[in-house]
Amino acid sequence: MAKRPNYDILQGLLLGVLAALANSFLSIPIYGALTLSWGMGLCIYVLISFGGRAALITLIITLASMYATGHSILSTGVHVAEFFIIALLIHKRFFVIIASLSFWLIIGGPFYWLFLTMAPSSGSGQEFSFIFASMQGLNGLFNGSLAAMLYLLTPTKWLSDDSSSANRSLSSNIFALSALTLILPLVTISLVLASTASERNEEQLMKILRSQTNTVSLTTERFIDEHFTLVKQLARALSRVSDEDARKNLLLDAQMDYPDFFNLTYIQEDGYTSFFAPRRFNDDLENLPRNLRYVNDRAYFKHARDTKTPFISGVMMSRGMISAPMIALSSPILIDGNFQGVLLGAMNLQFIANLQERMESTLNSDYLIITDAEDKVIYASPSTGLQSLSKFNLTVTESKFSPGFPMLSIEGRGHPYNMATNSFAWKIYVIKHPDELVELFSHHLLVLTMTVVLIILLFLLIAHKLAKRITSPLVKLLGNNSDNYIANFENELSATSSQEINEVASKLRKSHNLLRDFEDQLQQQVSEKTTQLEQMNLQLAAQAREDGLTHLLNRNGFDEIAYNAIKTNQRLQQPISLALIDIDHFKLINDSYGHIVGDECLKAFSALMQDNCKRETDIIGRYGGEEFVILMSSKDVRAHHQLIHNIHIQTQNMRIEVKDLKVPIRLTVSIGVCSLLGNSQLSLHEIINIADEELYKCKNNGRNQLSIVTIDPE
Repeated sequence: MAKRPNYDILQGLLLGVLAALANSFLSIPIYGALTLSWGMGLCIYVLISFGGRAALITLIITLASMYATGHSILSTGVHVAEFFIIALLIHKRFFVIIASLSFWLIIGGPFYWLFLTMAPSSGSGQEFSFIFASMQGLNGLFNGSLAAMLYLLTPTKWLSDDSSSANRSLSSNIFALSALTLILPLVTISLVLASTASERNEEQLMKILRSQTNTVSLTTERFIDEHFTLVKQLARALSRVSDEDARKNLLLDAQMDYPDFFNLTYIQEDGYTSFFAPRRFNDDLENLPRNLRYVNDRAYFKHARDTKTPFISGVMMSRGMISAPMIALSSPILIDGNFQGVLLGAMNLQFIANLQERMESTLNSDYLIITDAEDKVIYASPSTGLQSLSKFNLTVTESKFSPGFPMLSIEGRGHPYNMATNSFAWKIYVIKHPDELVELFSHHLLVLTMTVVLIILLFLLIAHKLAKRITSPLVKLLGNNSDNYIANFENELSATSSQEINEVASKLRKSHNLLRDFEDQLQQQVSEKTTQLEQMNLQLAAQAREDGLTHLLNRNGFDEIAYNAIKTNQRLQQPISLALIDIDHFKLINDSYGHIVGDECLKAFSALMQDNCKRETDIIGRYGGEEFVILMSSKDVRAHHQLIHNIHIQTQNMRIEVKDLKVPIRLTVSIGVCSLLGNSQLSLHEIINIADEELYKCKNNGRNQLSIVTIDPE
């Protein structure tokens, strides 16, 4: 064969760019964040087809693309070792697939497993370490098979002299063809099965979490409903019983039958605590000063008194003789429609721990967290470290192993979880240990990996025997000069002649062309471009909602958020207030000092509002030139009015220092407020119109005023 020109550098650069593109755009997800990468397959192909110098250039470009796409130093180092060890084994005349299999079985796979299992900073359990090592091994074997396939598809005249198959024995070529015929499809199918099994495993775990969450939600809901029904029935019974001793006995008997109540308490119409069940608390009650026995400031009393309807509180701390977290169930005592007092049932939160013990056989979860509508902890498994009444801040994270699975961060690790909300607006979180996400799948993968390895080893042994059997007559022919042997050789061994072997090789080469799937590549690129476009749209949408001068919400942004907030508060029947604020005589400021000074005044007033509106439920926006709007929501509408009053007073006292002005600028504002109580169903537009009417009243009456209208639909 004639000496061909030396194109090592050009070949290395060209195929290095192809490998970088493959790593960047053609990686296929196989499990969570693990992907099937093609770049190393091209590096090995260059090594066996065009020699070491071209392969080193391709390797450098491939490693750079891995670094750019976020591969770890560990992964990059293992691939470097893979390349050089496979190069050494090929130099020792190992077939490339055998070299790749040897590296991942003896070095690469065990190294990954040991490192991820033993390294404290890896955050990986033993189950995932095995999965990761197995997947990397299958990926490496796929790359070795891909390199062998590309080598066989490459025209002989393109290959380097040292790598040409003409220099190899016929048995080696038969062995290579036989091994490639099985191993590449087998590894590809194994990766597809592993990816499918991981998705099914995640779906199964999610179904289990949903089922368990619904079980806890329904169980707690039924338990509270049962005790709430008892409180309502007892309240009706007390309204029909006039004898005081009979009332006391009724409460004492009920509390004994339902010990999950701390106590059942009879409260008189003025909020005075009259009697406790069980009876032992009444001795301490008698020793309390009379003024400490009033509970007319508690929500469970005020709600029952004002609305004459039963009430279930969120988690709260009891006071008086008992100081412990509880849930208050209250119902008014009505005689002929007149309010005569309240029956209170104080629920001991320990009942949830008892319920969990009863459900332990079916729940089988690592953590259980239950919070009320305000995210205060009602119950949390001891291992979480959360205390009752503490604020539970939900921290959602993303697992690098399963990015699509919802994960809750606990002690720095992501845990699979599911959340459900019951009819009391309680949030129930059922949380699993992170290893459960991969434990079941790891057993399937262990069987799959062992089966693949055993099949490959068995088939390689058979291929080796077959290659020897086919080529042994040719070897004998070369060593035997007998005329009779030569004459009968073609008739006896025509089925194993070189022409048939070449035909088989040609058909195999054609069949492997079907592995190129351009449609998958196109879909991958379209998906990435779509993701980029969606991210740009989100950024533009965020900018469109913000006022450029004050960095408050603009009118459209405020309307969008306020609309959802009003709907939420109406569903929860919580009071809301909307305030329209107009800076008095602002046009005079612009005309007298210029728009730059006017802008400084707007920014100063915006900062004043932000300093006062610290709650997450306060929504502030710039509604016009010098017109601002605030939406407030909480259980106490008086707090809304106090906040607006503070802004009004502080504005009067504010001094805005402006360069080149000897006297600071002073501002006053006119404010119109619309407050809604109860279950009002007014729309955002109607609320703004009402507040606007109040604002114009202030303007017409001389400005620098505050006008409030409170609407109670009941």
